[in-house]
Amino acid sequence: MKRTWLAAAFALIVCVCVQAQPHLTDSLLKKLSSAPNDTNKVLLFWKVGASIVYQNALQSIPYFKQGLELAKKLRFDAGIERCYAGTSLAYSFNAKYDTSLLYIDSAIPAAIKVGNTRRLGLVYLNRADIYQNLQNLREAIKNCDTALRYAEQAKNKDGIGRVYSVMSDVYNSQKKYDQALLSLDKASVYFKEVKNIQMVAMNMGDKADILVLQGKYKEAVPLYERSMEMADSLEDHGNMSAYFQGLANAYISLGQYAKAKTLSVKGLKFAEESGNRKQVAMSYELMSFLNFEQKNYQTAIEYGLKSYAILQEEKDLLREQINASKLAEAYFAIGNTTEAYKFLKRSRDLNDSLIAQQYNTETANLQTAFRVAEKDKEIQLLNKDKELQQQRLQKQSLLMIGAAIFILVAFTGIWLVMSRNKLKQRMKELELRNQIAADLHDEVGSSLSSIHMLSQMASGATNNHDLLARMSSNAKETMDKMSDIVWMIKPGAGSNEVEASSLKQRMERFAQEICSSRNIELYLQLDELEQAKLTMNERKNIYLIFKEALNNAVKYSGSPGIAVVTYYRNKELTLEVKDEGRGFDGNSVKKGNGLDNIRMRASELGGQLLLEAEPGKGTTVRLSVMLNS
Repeated sequence: MKRTWLAAAFALIVCVCVQAQPHLTDSLLKKLSSAPNDTNKVLLFWKVGASIVYQNALQSIPYFKQGLELAKKLRFDAGIERCYAGTSLAYSFNAKYDTSLLYIDSAIPAAIKVGNTRRLGLVYLNRADIYQNLQNLREAIKNCDTALRYAEQAKNKDGIGRVYSVMSDVYNSQKKYDQALLSLDKASVYFKEVKNIQMVAMNMGDKADILVLQGKYKEAVPLYERSMEMADSLEDHGNMSAYFQGLANAYISLGQYAKAKTLSVKGLKFAEESGNRKQVAMSYELMSFLNFEQKNYQTAIEYGLKSYAILQEEKDLLREQINASKLAEAYFAIGNTTEAYKFLKRSRDLNDSLIAQQYNTETANLQTAFRVAEKDKEIQLLNKDKELQQQRLQKQSLLMIGAAIFILVAFTGIWLVMSRNKLKQRMKELELRNQIAADLHDEVGSSLSSIHMLSQMASGATNNHDLLARMSSNAKETMDKMSDIVWMIKPGAGSNEVEASSLKQRMERFAQEICSSRNIELYLQLDELEQAKLTMNERKNIYLIFKEALNNAVKYSGSPGIAVVTYYRNKELTLEVKDEGRGFDGNSVKKGNGLDNIRMRASELGGQLLLEAEPGKGTTVRLSVMLNS
C-alpha cells in the first residue's frame, strides 16, 4: 500500500495544498478567465492543474499543457519546468509511467536554465520516483543520489527527507526491509525538523506497511493508529483512507475480522470523501478480501465487482488483473464455473498485456536513453566536469548496446516460455476433457441406458413394482457415480498438493453405507491418510481402487467383518482392504469382478499391488504408492 506518489508530488507545491479545497480551484479559475497572456497566467494554469491533480489527474492535464504552451511562447523557463513537472505527475497518477518519464526528462533542461538548485533537486526526485514505479531500481537510486546532492546544496531539509522516503521505496522493492526502515527513520528526522507532520505520518504508515510484509502484524498496529491520529489532526482525508486500509489488512492477518470490517468501512468513507477513485477501488478490494477470508464468497464477489469496475475505468491493469484472479477464485468457491472461467481468462489476458507493456516500457526507455544522456551532459557542463562527462557517455553507449541485446534475448525467451506454457495448459485441458468424457460414458452411460429400457418396459406392464424398484436403484447408482466424478475433478482437486481430508471423509461414508446395508461389521483406520498430499490423479485412482476392493469384499466374501486401514511412512502411502470370508483361488477366478481394473489403476499410479487370497481364509488387497509430495 505504497504512497510514493505523494513523495514525488511535492515538486508541485509552492502555495497549493495537497488536499485542495473546491473554493480554491473556483477562485483560481475566475482569475484565469480574465488574466492577460503573461507569466502570471502561466503560473495560474499550473496552480489550477495542481489544485485538482489529486482528485482527477486526467482533468488536470489540459491546464498544465495550456500553461506549457504559453510558457514556451513567452520563453518563461521557470513556467516551462513547473508545467512539465505537473504533466509528468498527472500521468504518473494514472500509471502511465513511460509518458510521465518523457515529461520529467523535458523539465530538467528548463530547471538547469533557471539555475535553481532547489527545483533541480525536486525534478530529479520526481524522476527517481517514476523509475521506482517502473521497477528500474538502478536508475531510481542514481536519480535519488543526484536529487540528494542538489537538496543538500540548497539546504532543503524537507527535500532531503523526501529523497530518503523514495530510497526507502526502492529498498522495499528489493525486499531489503532493514535498509528501507533505516531510510524512513532518516527521512523522519528531517521532516520533524521542518515540522512536516503529514510526511512524518506517511513515513510511519510506510513503516507499518513494511512490518506487515515481514509478518509483524502486532507491531504494525500502533504505527497505523499513530499515523491516523496525525492525519486526522491535519484533515488529510486522502491518506486517512490508506491508513485505515493498512490497519484493516493487519487485523485480517491477525484473524480479528470484526475490527477489520469496521476499519474497512471507515476507510471507504474517507476514500469517497477525498474523491480518489483508486482509493475507493482499493477499499472495495480490501472488503472483498475480508469476506473471502471469512468464506462469505457471495459478498466477496459483490465488493470485488465494484472494485473491478472502477479499476477498468481507471485503466489500472495490474490491480484489475489481481481483482480478476480473486473473482475467479470466489466464483469457483460457489460453484459458478462459467463466471469463474470468464474472470480466469480475463486475468490471463491482462497478465499477457502487462508483460507486453513492460517490454514496451523498457524499449521506450532505451529509445530515450540518448536524450537523457544529453541532458545529463548539460548538468555536468554546469558542474565543469568535462572528463567525467566523456567517460559517462562511453559507458552509456556500451550499456545501450548491451541492454538492446539483453532485451532481444529476454523477449525471445519470454515468448518461448509463454508459448510452451500455453501449449502445456491446452494439453492438460484436452486430457481433462477426454478423461471426463470417458468417465461419463463408462460410468453413467450404461446406467442411463438401463433406466431408459426399464421405463419402456414399465410403460407396458401391469405389475411394474419390481421394474420401478430397479429403476430407482439404477438412478441412485447413477447419482452416486456422477457425484464421484464431480468430486474427483472439482476446483482445488487439480493442484499439485491437495489435502487428503476430503478423500478420507468420502471413503468413510462409502464404506459405512455399503457395509451397513449388508450388516457387515466394519473396522476403519484412515487417520494417517490426512498426512498425505495427493495430486488429482492419485486421489482419483486410490479412491477407485478402494471402492472396487471394498465392493468385491462385500459382494463375494461372505465375511462378517471387513477392515480398511491406511499407513503413511516416508512418503509411502499404503491402503489395505481385508476380509475374513471364503477367499478364492487366484488361478480360477472369473473375469469381470474388477480385479483387472484394480491392477490397471495401480500400474497407472506406479504403485505395487499385493493380492493375498486362499479358499476359506479370506482375502487381502494391499496397495503401496510412493508419493512425490
